Amino acid sequence: MVLLQLTRLTLILHRKSRGKKVSGGMSAGFKRLLTGQNVFISDYTYTGESGTRGLVALGTDFPSKIIRLNPNQYGGKIVCQKGALLCASHTIDIEMEFAKKFTAGFFGGEGFVLQALTGDGDVFVKAGGTMIRKELEAGEQLRISSGCLVCFSQGVDFDVQMMPGFKNVLFGGEGLFVTTLTGPGTVWLQGQPPQRMISEIARRVPSGGIGLAVPIPGMGGSGGEGGEGEEPSS
Repeated sequence: MVLLQLTRLTLILHRKSRGKKVSGGMSAGFKRLLTGQNVFISDYTYTGESGTRGLVALGTDFPSKIIRLNPNQYGGKIVCQKGALLCASHTIDIEMEFAKKFTAGFFGGEGFVLQALTGDGDVFVKAGGTMIRKELEAGEQLRISSGCLVCFSQGVDFDVQMMPGFKNVLFGGEGLFVTTLTGPGTVWLQGQPPQRMISEIARRVPSGGIGLAVPIPGMGGSGGEGGEGEEPSS
């Protein structure tokens, strides 16, 4: 059995795999909404003959790498940022995880509510751009740009601190705050957070939504000045 978000299904490759939309009750649906997921999830169970398998193909709504993890291999719990979870086995419990410190929730880019995944089974999370896995020793710290965090294992503490130095704040281009991760444990990072790419694309789109004028031969349009239907010069 596989649990996944409604927008993540690409296709079912075996006719005896079937899906059913479930909400888990209003309370569970509200918790998923707070963690950046859909209120409803899909529950896919293979109903074919014993000894055979059905196949479900999944995809993301943003160009991403997909990471397969098992919480039991990382201290029993993996904490994800909002929207990072793609799907999970039915043996995985999905709960809310609150930021321990106000600054971490308010300035960290992950929000006050994260997702805690517990249980013995597979979970699949997505990471934009290059995916980096980093092992932290006890007391070892790693500072990253807010939004680059995908998930971390049990034992890792995350906090948000102000960027030291006036010049770093003014010219660094990373904002006033950085996320600090303290070991022991494992962290997974993404090199291209979706929101950052969306912001870069939006920054390059001409204001007003007019766009660039591209002349099309035979359509009477022109990117320069001149009357309508003017013949192109040879």
